[in-house]
Amino acid sequence: MKYAAYAIASVLCLTGCNKGPQVNLKNASQSQVAEAVKQSGVMSTDSMVQPGLWESKVTVQEMNIPGMPAQYADKMKQSIAEHRNEASRHCIKPEDVKKPKEDFFGADKSCKYDHFTMGGGKIDVAMVCHEEETTQNMNISGSYTPTSYSIDTSMAGTGGQQQGMSMKMHVDASRVGECTGKDD
Repeated sequence: MKYAAYAIASVLCLTGCNKGPQVNLKNASQSQVAEAVKQSGVMSTDSMVQPGLWESKVTVQEMNIPGMPAQYADKMKQSIAEHRNEASRHCIKPEDVKKPKEDFFGADKSCKYDHFTMGGGKIDVAMVCHEEETTQNMNISGSYTPTSYSIDTSMAGTGGQQQGMSMKMHVDASRVGECTGKDD
């Protein structure tokens, strides 16, 4: 599930105010979504993301990898259970807030958004990626403010080696202070 990293990284930048611009697209490419977001101003307000030290907690709710040997599946489940309550910290710098990375919406041309809705403190995204004989569906939905977000993500793969692979996770994050350089 190589797009899981994109989903989590994208969500970190989706903290914004509860009023203002909105984007609502259907059947759109990544470049169309990026342009609509840019034109709308939904991510360009000063209050979009408050820079500082952020703490996030990712809870894997479900993970299915058909064909994985039982001993590896058991170890993976045990590891997920052991780390369930752990949080990670990262620093969002003022320059990160002012200009999101160019590949924020991904660089993979094989992906298309079934729908992309963002604004008013809500996000709802459905994306499909086709690569060789595989298809991956990803859904992201949740809410955000300048200092927190809470989202649910689900991914499912079909075809090739991803046949039947799926994952559901929940992410909660909040700004916990200023960046110190020590714990970020």
